[in-house]
Amino acid sequence: MANSRTRVGLARTGARRLDVFTALDLVRDDVIPKLREQVMLKPNFLSSENQLASTHADAIRGAIDFLLTVPEPPEEIIIAEGANEKFSGQAFQNFGYTALVDEYAIPIRLVDLHQDENWEETPVVLADRSEVPVRMPKTVLDCPCTISVAVAKTHDVDVVTLALKNMIMGTIHKADRIKMHGYHSHADRELPREAQTLNINLIRLSRHLSPDIGVIDGTVGLQGNGPGGTDAIALGIATASADVFSVDAVTAKAMGFEPARIGLLHYANEMGYGVAELDRIDVLGTPVEEVIKPFKPHEKAPLQFQWQEANAMRYLPVG
Repeated sequence: MANSRTRVGLARTGARRLDVFTALDLVRDDVIPKLREQVMLKPNFLSSENQLASTHADAIRGAIDFLLTVPEPPEEIIIAEGANEKFSGQAFQNFGYTALVDEYAIPIRLVDLHQDENWEETPVVLADRSEVPVRMPKTVLDCPCTISVAVAKTHDVDVVTLALKNMIMGTIHKADRIKMHGYHSHADRELPREAQTLNINLIRLSRHLSPDIGVIDGTVGLQGNGPGGTDAIALGIATASADVFSVDAVTAKAMGFEPARIGLLHYANEMGYGVAELDRIDVLGTPVEEVIKPFKPHEKAPLQFQWQEANAMRYLPVG
């Protein structure tokens, strides 16, 4: 992995659906070998009401459009999410996802991961570095091909929240998500220890829940005090890659952040989990230098950048 190179498709057509399709098409040769008879699309529904903070249905349409152009299209597409919503299916309804089922000839199934009956456990660390289990849904673990379709957003702990984090935090059991931050309750959260812990835990979970393909819709991003909120910024791009860390790195750069300064990307690159070093990523389509539009960082970003853990290797997975 040390000398390997990866590719990221970066599209700027002026239309969300076409951007997602084009970004995937640019890395078609990398993506097709990962596709299987069943493909899961994982949107980000941080909110069931705030579209800015959640994956637009047209981004999903762009991904489906692409899947239908490959030599052997999937036999079934699952759109699965563990949403923040008041009742099961609320986000699918509010954001127009239910229409997708009848829109395509290919079978499409909407799945609420909160309803999963089978879970597997894996340990994460708390702020005091004791270990506790978190639960991962078998629906995701057993799917032969997963695609994270995320939104370009800033974050209140991890600087940015993109394709990898979307896949992990939106699929594990809702009651366990706070443990990823290192605490048992939101009231106990404290930076920078929280940033140190979350970055380690995301790397730990990436062994099990890394998506096979990463897609990020940056048509309109969310800046400032994300990952919720209403502070929109028009970035006007979409990115895609068969290496989720590479697509996160390129998108972070487009958002005005240096990937090497983000803990999750630093660890992944150092440990060989993926390529997050821009010098080893070939950007196809539009050069990233042409689209950089700095996002306003979260007001607590200075504390988030203090993610370095003195004894990180004690807690990071090996192999």
